[in-house]
Amino acid sequence: MEMPKLIPLPIKTKGKKCFKRVWAWITEVRSWELAENWEYNFEGQCIVIPKGFKFDGASIPRPLWGILSPIGLLLIPGLIHDFGYRYDYLWIKDSNEELGYKKVKIKDGQKKWDAMFYRVGKKVNGMQLINGLAWTALSTMGCFAWRANRKRNEDEVFPY
Repeated sequence: MEMPKLIPLPIKTKGKKCFKRVWAWITEVRSWELAENWEYNFEGQCIVIPKGFKFDGASIPRPLWGILSPIGLLLIPGLIHDFGYRYDYLWIKDSNEELGYKKVKIKDGQKKWDAMFYRVGKKVNGMQLINGLAWTALSTMGCFAWRANRKRNEDEVFPY
């Protein structure tokens, strides 16, 4: 599996007053942008996450980062999951399509994305306990991020 090529995005501290800079440093999570389309083979289909997609990795509480980094073991499942939560569909490589990709809507939304996170994590890192804990957190607390993304209605990104 080829790892995604990522561009780190700055944590905005410049121009803020001292306390707000420190607060941003303590509380904000670095975001990442895909430098190029990234492909991942999942259960016989080639998923494509488009260049330019911005995400923050797995939402791990900062006190736990010493044990589990949001861009460590859970980077790949977090990337796919973040895209799914944001748009509620996937791009699948398809040579029969005019553009070479087709958009596939996932039924049962949040539950399916959370289950996919677990399955991808199991395949990528083999850490069943870590993936199970992350899945438990997603299935109990992910509804807040899911609803926020439904309201956000962000412009889609295309795999060109």
